[in-house]
Amino acid sequence: MSYFRHPMLAAILGTPLTLLSAGVMAQDPAPAPDNSNVDQRIQTMEAELENLKSEVNTNKEDIEFNRPAKKGTQFQYGGYIQLDAIYTDYAEGKPGNNLIEDLLVPSLIPVENKDPMVESDSFQSTNLHAKTSRFYFTTLTNTNAGAVSSRIELDFLVSGQGDERISNSSAARLRHAFVKWDYGKRSSLLAGQTWSTFFNVGALPDLLDFVGPVGTLFNRQPMIRWTTGGFQFALENPYTRLDTAKYVDTDDDGVPDTPDRVDVRSDSEVIPDIILRYNGAVGGLGWSLAAIGRQLSYDARDNGGNTQVADDKTYGYGLSLAGKWIFGKDDLRFMASYGNALGRYIGLNSFNDGYIGADGKIETFTQYGGFIAYRHFWSDHWRSTFSISASKADNPDDAFTDAGLQSTVEGWAKAYQSAHVNLNYMPTPALQLGGELIYAKKEVEDGREGDLTRVQFAVKYAF
Repeated sequence: MSYFRHPMLAAILGTPLTLLSAGVMAQDPAPAPDNSNVDQRIQTMEAELENLKSEVNTNKEDIEFNRPAKKGTQFQYGGYIQLDAIYTDYAEGKPGNNLIEDLLVPSLIPVENKDPMVESDSFQSTNLHAKTSRFYFTTLTNTNAGAVSSRIELDFLVSGQGDERISNSSAARLRHAFVKWDYGKRSSLLAGQTWSTFFNVGALPDLLDFVGPVGTLFNRQPMIRWTTGGFQFALENPYTRLDTAKYVDTDDDGVPDTPDRVDVRSDSEVIPDIILRYNGAVGGLGWSLAAIGRQLSYDARDNGGNTQVADDKTYGYGLSLAGKWIFGKDDLRFMASYGNALGRYIGLNSFNDGYIGADGKIETFTQYGGFIAYRHFWSDHWRSTFSISASKADNPDDAFTDAGLQSTVEGWAKAYQSAHVNLNYMPTPALQLGGELIYAKKEVEDGREGDLTRVQFAVKYAF
């Protein structure tokens, strides 16, 4: 056979034949063996060896493909798969933005119609999605200058690429992407995108809804953060969202005659958001106190952006106290925030950062909010969280009065409330099945209200 020309194969096949010959010679003479099936047995052994060689090559390819990281770097991959099944009853009609179908966005809760003669009909919907599923990659490299770590994390919310008719496709979106250098004991420098330093994510309640309480801070953005001991100092990406008002032409006669609210979004800030935070601990209580200073600005342009027609800058602040108190297996989580420029940081931009007055100047107003949440373990496998939350804005009474546009303030968000209660079952630490009842309410400045009642079920597997 030609295979015997290969030295390794010859050795492998020759070994059992040699042992067989030695055994036969050591015994009493016996009749000559029947060699009629030798060729068949050799062919069988050759086929088995080919299969073995194929498996070795396949495993070698897998080893090369799954090589975790270069030498000296530790690599980790993880995340979770989650299916959410959500039923919602909106008391004042259908929402104008489907994002609220995936998670609770307080500002999108429908309110009563401004015309008292138009009565609202309730709207119900059921939505199943897996968009909160996520995955991450992390690395850790120990160097002579200290440990250097990194993280990239993606999920699939707010990025629909298809619709519910066929594909239900959603593109991956960037949640976190940063590098962190631990150059000393409890001292580090972080650069990239992650949770805002102003937001204590460890205080966020254990809820099934993606964000949870209407009064929570919630923000991720690019930054540079320096940490030493319990102190943190950060420069973070600035952005301004303002209200203004103008007359619009509603009857198409060429004459602006109806006051209307206008949303102004600006990225003309020069100074980044500046944040200082201190993290402390006493016994089972971990807490943080954070302060933020912001430059708010706008730059209105005409003629394709060549001509500046109006602009202004002002400054605002915010304060936040948050924490988590652990007693036994249970815990109590809390947050309270106050300032005149909380704006986009609170409740998924429940309120705007300020407004542009009739004189073109930016004005700010007080906003505040918070929550308290208690998590209780009924047993090793069952747990519940109870959460209540609220937020409010002291909207100005005299905005646009001089220009006769005061009526636009009537639709500004004034207050929000929410309550959550859930029950979760974990047969194993990695698998969670749960249900949550949510009630949320919105009130605008002229007294109109709207609310929703939601039942959410979720299955989550962490890996």
